Amino acid sequence: MTSIETEEEAVKLADEVRWIHAQGGFEIRNWLSNSSYVVKSLHEEPIVEKNLSVGPEMSTEKVLGMWWDTTTDTFAFKLSPKHDAELLSGARIPTKREVLRTLMTMRFGAPYLMWDDEINARLSEKWLTWIETLSNVRQVRIPRCYRTTTSAESSNSIELHIFCDASENGMAAVGYFRFEEEGKVECALIGSKTRVAPLKFLSIPRLELQAAVVGARLAGSIVSSHRIRITRRIFWTDSRDVVCWLRSDHRRYSQFVAFRISELLDTTEVGEWRWLPTKQNVADEGTKWQRLPDFQPESRRFRGPDFLQEPENSWPGDAGDQETTMEEIRASVLHHQGTKPLIISFERFSKWKRLLRSKTTLVRGALTQEELKLAENTIYRCVQQQAFPDKVRLIRSRVKEDSPWERTLPKSSALYNLNPVIDEHGVLRMRGRIGTCEWADEATKDPVILPRHHHVTNLLIAD
Repeated sequence: MTSIETEEEAVKLADEVRWIHAQGGFEIRNWLSNSSYVVKSLHEEPIVEKNLSVGPEMSTEKVLGMWWDTTTDTFAFKLSPKHDAELLSGARIPTKREVLRTLMTMRFGAPYLMWDDEINARLSEKWLTWIETLSNVRQVRIPRCYRTTTSAESSNSIELHIFCDASENGMAAVGYFRFEEEGKVECALIGSKTRVAPLKFLSIPRLELQAAVVGARLAGSIVSSHRIRITRRIFWTDSRDVVCWLRSDHRRYSQFVAFRISELLDTTEVGEWRWLPTKQNVADEGTKWQRLPDFQPESRRFRGPDFLQEPENSWPGDAGDQETTMEEIRASVLHHQGTKPLIISFERFSKWKRLLRSKTTLVRGALTQEELKLAENTIYRCVQQQAFPDKVRLIRSRVKEDSPWERTLPKSSALYNLNPVIDEHGVLRMRGRIGTCEWADEATKDPVILPRHHHVTNLLIAD
């Protein structure tokens, strides 16, 4: 089954298919078409009021109740003759197996659930409401051809619009083609997907996000199964959280959100997603079944929402100024570690020796020179860390790399011309001003750590 733009192309294609099969000894017969010219050209007798099942079988569930009426070129729904008329009339209460078998015929159930218990009163009431719509479903006629007033010119605008929605009952997505040619607009229903909400409770924002994923996958199926050149895709959702998640860093949110937003970003673009009010979302009819659906051909379910018939400047606006949402924000655990200062106040000490000995660890006996030196370096590091925290961090990061001689401080820094370095004790020292003689050992070329009684100090300490 395929669709061709012109009758001549259809005849040519059929002849080629028939010739190729004839080379293997197969004779292709019983051609059907909505065009009597094509049927006659293939030397087939005109078929009047004959339907063609989409599937190879007429009475099995694979047919899914869908038929093609070649005289009107429309698709219709029919129930298989094996269904019990008494069951469909509501005269008796069905079993769960019978309900699921009937639902599967209309593409809403699962064939592998085989329960023969009678349904309860609550489900029975819903069942009676549902079978009331079957008589209306049988009257539905869906045109096979997407467009009737616009042409197939490649220069025409062809947009794919996907609407997504969710409720506590399930998720739904529906797609439409919007054709525009010289001011004429035409919309056609392409297909839809529905998913029942999982038994495990999910919040409405999560269900809305899952519905967006269903919509993105539906769009991928539509694009891959059509030869039509789509000029633009637009995805519609009435969930502000979904729009905000797409426009934010999805790594800030929970894994459930991050994984699904990542899939949406792989298959769609952020600019393709738009927000619209719930009342204008046609997918809402598939998730909130509070009233019987409208099966009239002119209903918005089949022709799309009214605003698609209008110019783009009349379409619903964006979600407003809301750019982020706190919904599903990833939980952060902050660890606060209190540190006891080495010395509460340096101003308490009027002499350097008393300050130095107050820093050393309490030991027995006289303090050694190594212990005093360790205390001295600790004081230096403490003061420098308070005075030059950013500079120390930059210089320390350079020391860990392969090129410690490169300057990492910006030229605007007051320490830049002093050539600061970190010694083996973690103390910030200087090698001298740029353009002047640097103090260095003549043999090793290492910076010289001058003793304190020299008139030039090479230790950087804040005022």
